[in-house]
Amino acid sequence: MKYIRLHTTDPYLNLAIEEYLFAHTRDDVFMLWQNRPTVVIGKNQNAYAEVNLSYAEEAGITVSRRITGGGAVYHDLGNVNYTFITSADRAEALDYAYFTRPIIDALADLGLVCELSGRNDLLCQGKKFSGNAQYSAGGRILHHGTLLFDSDTAIMQQVLKINREKLEYHAVKSHQSRVVNLRSLMPEPITTEEFIAAIEARVAAAAEITPPPEAEEIQRLYQRNAGAEWIYSERRYLTDHTVYRQKKYPFGMVKVEIRRSKTRIEGITISGDFFGNAPIEELEAQLIGQEAGALSPVDPAPYIAGMTFDELQALLSE
Repeated sequence: MKYIRLHTTDPYLNLAIEEYLFAHTRDDVFMLWQNRPTVVIGKNQNAYAEVNLSYAEEAGITVSRRITGGGAVYHDLGNVNYTFITSADRAEALDYAYFTRPIIDALADLGLVCELSGRNDLLCQGKKFSGNAQYSAGGRILHHGTLLFDSDTAIMQQVLKINREKLEYHAVKSHQSRVVNLRSLMPEPITTEEFIAAIEARVAAAAEITPPPEAEEIQRLYQRNAGAEWIYSERRYLTDHTVYRQKKYPFGMVKVEIRRSKTRIEGITISGDFFGNAPIEELEAQLIGQEAGALSPVDPAPYIAGMTFDELQALLSE
């Protein structure tokens, strides 16, 4: 395994390097990285619905989009991000426990008892400190996650638009009451750099330390990542929709905007914090022209992992 520690805090560059490594390496890779104050939204999310954009602009907080699904997260220098990239030919590589176990073991070395909970969260003393996401393509899998160590949760609560239905699903009153900084739970106080060193010592002890790659492709990805079309996907979100629906499922929040003539779907945008390996635009294209209450058979699972045809039919026809 190769270990890469990124020292840039530019979110557009960090995400570009991560995507380049995923697409162009055959080795197993472990990477640690941090971003300056940034909101990173999932590939299927609408920035306008997930981010308090006026607050972000006033506070100098960057907005960026990643290639994995899941929900919006806030990064600052009190948060540490980790990435695993490996072959997808092992069945266990698709299991979140496979990747989070080394992190849980590293935290145990620091005296913290943590666990994987739900579809993609890590908890300590019942509170969330890590969200995880995956992406698979070309026989490779990318798994990355956050580690809240000493992040500003007050700013996090201001800049993220937390859906009330999602909070009710988790039976909590506020997002801030659901998350915790690991530093506050440490038996002995340590710095962020000491925390990173502890993760390195457990996860990357036998790895080959490797410098970050340099390639023209990284610059191309950087320019895309920093562009408004990628971040805001303005062309995808309907401004004249006539129907808006959302529902929280065990596999994530699904939001649908539909423009239709009588009962026929003329335009549709699907967003949310769900996971999926196939582009959601492919599912949207299959639905255009269909009757909302009488869909032709289509399998939504490749696009919205965990969703059945009956659940999709019900959501569109409610």
